[in-house]
Amino acid sequence: MKKIFLLDTMSFIYRAYHAAAHQSIMMSTKAGFPTGASYIFCNMLRKLQKDFNPEYLIAICDTPGETFRDKLSPDYKANRKGETPYDLVRQLPHIFKAIEAYGISKMELAGYEADDIIGTLARKIYAEDPENQVYIVTGDKDMFQLVNDRTFTINPMKDLVCDVEKVTEIVGVPPEQVVDVMALRGDTTDNVPGARESARRGL
Repeated sequence: MKKIFLLDTMSFIYRAYHAAAHQSIMMSTKAGFPTGASYIFCNMLRKLQKDFNPEYLIAICDTPGETFRDKLSPDYKANRKGETPYDLVRQLPHIFKAIEAYGISKMELAGYEADDIIGTLARKIYAEDPENQVYIVTGDKDMFQLVNDRTFTINPMKDLVCDVEKVTEIVGVPPEQVVDVMALRGDTTDNVPGARESARRGL
């Protein structure tokens, strides 16, 4: 049985950055170059490898610029434009070098978010071989919609592995209905209005 791990890379990186800030880990070189996010990110990778020993691991990344979602809705993520902290931006090239040093393949596609690539790969890997198992490494609840009998999500920050039963317990509905719940609720993080807000706007 092949266990393929798909890493939501920027989600992982942001969690490392905010974990460092939350723990007041102000790590830097003697020259003052910030290293806290890089350090915690590498520790998270090592923990993932130690706990799950993934044979196949792909780091899925976002690319700069617009995606098809921006064309569908100009307001998409309008509340997050340009918010990447400068001290994190400076560390990103070094984090990507660390990924390469670990021998982890990196995948990205212009015009698409990491979520889109992860969803496509998860479905294809699942369908390709009945022996394949897919583990999506993320803290994003949107990914719950992909969970099935051989697809799982892993939140390494909480040591949480979600199967169909766990998703149903957390969200209140099975994975195939998660997209409906998310559409009704909306997503303030991505500036996506829910049903009530859409009705108020006359959308």
